[in-house]
Amino acid sequence: MKNIINIILVAIMMISFSSCNKGEVDFKYTPEEPRCGQSINFSNISTKGDSDSKWKWEFGDGSTATTKSATKIYRQAGIYMVTLTLNEKKLQRAAKEITIYDSVPSFTSSTEIIGTYEEVTFTPLTYNPFSLTITYEWTVPENTVVLSDESSPKLRLYFTEPSENAEITLKTTVGSVESIKTISYKVYETPAPSIIMSTDKGELLLLKKYNEVIANPENITPRNLTLTNPRQLLIDGNTLYIFDLCSGAEGAIYAMNLDTQEWETVIENASSVTDYVYSTGMVHNGYLYFADINNKNIYRVSTDTRNATFTDGKDQLFASASSLTGMQTGVCGGLGIYNDIFYLGSTAGVYRFRESDISSGSAPATALLSTQDAPLNLKIDALAGKIYSIEDKRLTVTNIDGSSSVTLDDEIESSWALCISNKLNRVVYAKESSVLSLPLVQTRNNTTTATPMELDKIQVIGVVVDETDR
Repeated sequence: MKNIINIILVAIMMISFSSCNKGEVDFKYTPEEPRCGQSINFSNISTKGDSDSKWKWEFGDGSTATTKSATKIYRQAGIYMVTLTLNEKKLQRAAKEITIYDSVPSFTSSTEIIGTYEEVTFTPLTYNPFSLTITYEWTVPENTVVLSDESSPKLRLYFTEPSENAEITLKTTVGSVESIKTISYKVYETPAPSIIMSTDKGELLLLKKYNEVIANPENITPRNLTLTNPRQLLIDGNTLYIFDLCSGAEGAIYAMNLDTQEWETVIENASSVTDYVYSTGMVHNGYLYFADINNKNIYRVSTDTRNATFTDGKDQLFASASSLTGMQTGVCGGLGIYNDIFYLGSTAGVYRFRESDISSGSAPATALLSTQDAPLNLKIDALAGKIYSIEDKRLTVTNIDGSSSVTLDDEIESSWALCISNKLNRVVYAKESSVLSLPLVQTRNNTTTATPMELDKIQVIGVVVDETDR
């Protein structure tokens, strides 16, 4: 019993001792509305520490002090974070924001480096020791979107275009005294992924995607490149492949450098070719695949191929109706690959095969994934194991094994425009005169409650996502 009492007493003493050492690091400063050039007293009011303690002040402008209390003069108006640290321990620290005013009203920006479509806050710095009525009037340049309410003294906005000299002006009225301050900022182009679209007018348009903000469309059609029917767009690294689906000499595949917008011809029809060769395709393992909607063939060339000519297709032939039974139904639209299995849209649905099936000349046991209508295009989400396809007026998603086919949108006028982006987590497609997107489906039963988000009111025939921030 005596031992138990002793243990309890020791525990109480330890708790008491711990309580006596509790405290916090804290400080205050005077005056409460300091101006640049004015001496500011920082008083240490910490309840922690002793005579042997080490103190460190960080004033937010690169200067420091090691005394228990400190004085400081700021030479420039602005908002600074002041930190007091005890014995170099992160958990024994106090931090407070201090606003340094100027005798003449001014303002500061929330970031030194301003990028397009990135929100910036401009905060007024007005010295008002007599609590007079203050009004603010902001003037901003073109190519800006203001996000703040008119009654707010702070200005929140983002710039839509880069600029060497974007001027922000603040007119401040304190009582009856007016002052005007203008500050120029450099606005940088913010790298971001983008959505590239083709139109029936032969144009290539680019929409940059900044978080939830979509930039205005930019025409990136290369000079001296005439496109007639750019139905399919594919991206491999910094190369954009453009399938111009035309008969005769106009039919071709072009490669455009996304960094320089320079272009080259990959392969083009000989004048004797009358078929629509470049209807659909994909890039895989250094090869560019493309399909012929008339002759029921799949072709491929190396991604290094340039200035080749398509005549009878023998040099580029990868698979044909004679080598794969399932292709006899006819190639329609869409070509993808998943776990070394090819998926091809045909008039009878989505046909699948392995490369080894080509040499065998027979169809595999799992030859067909049935669909209601012949797909115009299909794309595969390899991460989730899903097939997205455009069939007549419907956008559908199906598990890679053909199960749980669900319609995501049933109001699509015939469109081949379809792509997926795992980086953006979106499927992008087109209908009527708009480009839309939906979140990629993750569930096994493919159910979703998401509604389509309109990206822009543009009539397009091809679409692809460039996931690289450029």
